[in-house]
This record gives sequence, C-alpha cells and structure tokens, in this order.
Amino acid sequence: MAMMPVPGAQADVALEGVPETMLWPLWSRASHGRGSGAVLQDPMATALVDAIDYDFRGRFGRPGMVHAVRARYSDDLIRAFLDRHPDASVVALGEGLESQFWRVDNGRVRWYSVDLPEAIAVRRRLLPAHARNTLVPCSALDTQWFDAVPGDGPVFVSAAGLLMYFERNAVVILLRSMVRHFRCGELFFDTIPPWLSRRSLKGWAVTRHYTAPPMPFGIALEGLPDLFRQISGLTPLTAQTCAEPYPRTMPLFALLSRVRAVKQRVAPGLVHARFP
Repeated sequence: MAMMPVPGAQADVALEGVPETMLWPLWSRASHGRGSGAVLQDPMATALVDAIDYDFRGRFGRPGMVHAVRARYSDDLIRAFLDRHPDASVVALGEGLESQFWRVDNGRVRWYSVDLPEAIAVRRRLLPAHARNTLVPCSALDTQWFDAVPGDGPVFVSAAGLLMYFERNAVVILLRSMVRHFRCGELFFDTIPPWLSRRSLKGWAVTRHYTAPPMPFGIALEGLPDLFRQISGLTPLTAQTCAEPYPRTMPLFALLSRVRAVKQRVAPGLVHARFP
C-alpha cells in the first residue's frame, strides 16, 4: 500500500506543463485549510505540501482562495449526491493530488481518479492506496476511462480545474460522449472567462518563476446556454461565480458578482449539471 511521506521527509516531484498545475491547487487548499475557521478542512493537503520538496510560494506566489472554494463547493455537491445515491460512482477527471476522496468518503462510494500517466504515478507514490479508489492513467479525453466505471448506477463526474486546458470542440465531444455512455448522473466543472483564456495564450506569468500553461477554452457564464445546447441530455442546474457559494470567503469578489456584467462576462464560474 502506498503511504504519504513521513513528517520530516522530503519527496521530490518533477513535473512540468499541465501536470505541474496539480501542485497549484494543492498549495491553495493546504494554505486555506489550516485552522478551525478555514473554508476547507484538508489535513492531507497540508501534509503533502509540508512533505514535497518544491518551492510552492516561489512558483505560485500568494495562495489564492479560488481553488479552496472550488474544492469546498464540489465537496458539498458530491456529499449531497452520495446522500441520495450512497453506492454511486464518482469520477474525478484530472484529479492530480486532490484528496477529495478522503474528505467526502461515505464508506461505500466507488471513486475513479483519472489523470495523465505521469500524474497518476505521482499520486500513486504520495497518496494512500484504497480498495475503493481506482487509478486510471489516461487523458480525460481518452474515453477508455468509461470502461473502468460501472454503468449500473448513477455517476458523479467532477472536472475541477480541467476543461479550460482543452479546445472547446474537444470539451463538447467529451461531454456528449459521457452523457450518451452513462445512464444518469451529475457533472461539476469550473470555467475561466474568455479574457483570462486570451491572457494565458499570450503567456500568463502568475509569478516571475511560473507561467501558466495555455488555457484555450474560456467561456463566460452568459455563454453557457449555447454550450449546453450543443450537448443533448445535459441540463444545467446552477451556474455561479466562485465567490457566490460562500460570500464571506471573498467578500469583495462576492460584492462585484452582484453586478450583472461582471458576473456574466468577467468572473470565473462554477457549474453544476445533470444528465438523465
């Protein structure tokens, strides 16, 4: 069984490009997951950051709240889903070093972690193995992961921090295929607005030492109806800015989100949908 690094040990992680982005939300979750009043309780993320030999602050700068809020929101969605379907399957696309399984595990869920082979290798080395957590080493766009997931019940698919790295047509094809393949379930994904997508394509220097990979798929919240019209059977339930679920965590952003133009065109989004 794989175990987390022991306190005081330092684990080397050599990643670049999109796989390296798994360390960015890990840094944010750990930083905003300390203390009883934190937006997210994630002691495993804290232990990983302490154990990995990597200059998180030097690379990514001040930890942002968005990643922690996104994780907390998807936790809440999955917990509600498992309350209704306790034996369901959850598929986490592009999961990286997310420790969500251990945060929401109800003792019965079957969890499928899908990511690129190099990311799965790091996950296998640094996170504990579990009988109900299946690791699937492939791109989310490679629909071979469909075959790893039982088709005998509801499925929750989470694509947190992922779809923006694909082209829009690839996203549409993936979601169409997913809806056709699985009998019923729910989907969570987050979005970046077009202006941030354009910035990333020009080279978004997050800090002096880290430039984010290109994110070609940017979509404003006001553009979601057109996206959903392209995916028959996928029905939106909620679409909101990342500041709206827990406004006290980002009070200024939550206030700006009340301005329709800001909300609909400028802000990153959190999207929850279902398929019959």
